[in-house]
Amino acid sequence: MRAEKQFVIEELKTTIEDASAVIFTGYAGTSAERMRFLRQVIHERNGRYLVVKNRLFAQAAKAAGLEGELPGFAGQVGVAFTDEDASIPVLKALVDFHKEKETVGVLGGFINQRPCTGAELRVLSMLPPKPVMQAQVLGTLQTCLRGLVLVLAGRLRSLLYVINAYVDTQGGVPAGEADSPAPEQQSEPPAEASASE
Repeated sequence: MRAEKQFVIEELKTTIEDASAVIFTGYAGTSAERMRFLRQVIHERNGRYLVVKNRLFAQAAKAAGLEGELPGFAGQVGVAFTDEDASIPVLKALVDFHKEKETVGVLGGFINQRPCTGAELRVLSMLPPKPVMQAQVLGTLQTCLRGLVLVLAGRLRSLLYVINAYVDTQGGVPAGEADSPAPEQQSEPPAEASASE
């Protein structure tokens, strides 16, 4: 194998290992200008889009530990690489581009080295971005905790009512226990009379 091809494979292997999401798309019929636009959109979402030779990518994927078949990797394929935080925005951009021009379709890929079909990735593209999901989960947890606090407070109030009712049926708290006097302060012994007195 020529040194140039080996260099490309090593570079692709490093890119695959650094990415949380590797997404395969078709690009047949897409003009060079539209491909530049797509690359720019992916770059703005912290991703990278490459058109690579299938054989070289397959070798790099195997070296990077992507086991088994590459789902949807056939024909003229472009590959988007992105990290975990940007995977949903990049997926949305690819799906939207496909809807707009019907030339680039999401074929499949890997999320955290787990193989995904094109259909699964299109479903993932409908999820809100990570910060929005985190805010939704936090809001749900706050609602649950608020409800728990209200339930516990209600139970404590009920327990106090039961205790007060029991005390009332027993004739109230005995006076000695209700108003227990504070311990008397010990008075100091009177000073001895002086010799002159």
